[in-house]
Amino acid sequence: MGAKKIGNGQYEYKGYKIYNCGYHHPDHCVWWEAVNAKTSCADYHAHTKKEIMDMIDDDGAA
Repeated sequence: MGAKKIGNGQYEYKGYKIYNCGYHHPDHCVWWEAVNAKTSCADYHAHTKKEIMDMIDDDGAA
């Protein structure tokens, strides 16, 4: 099951809201962030949405 699109560059996946933070010039790459819906903490950061989803899956998030 994939992430559900909830807005422009925003997705919901297993209790996390995943955001496209855009291009970060100093790193010369795009960053994505996963925010826990319960705690409002940004628990994961990665270069692709798939990497974020894999991190969530690897940690066994519900």
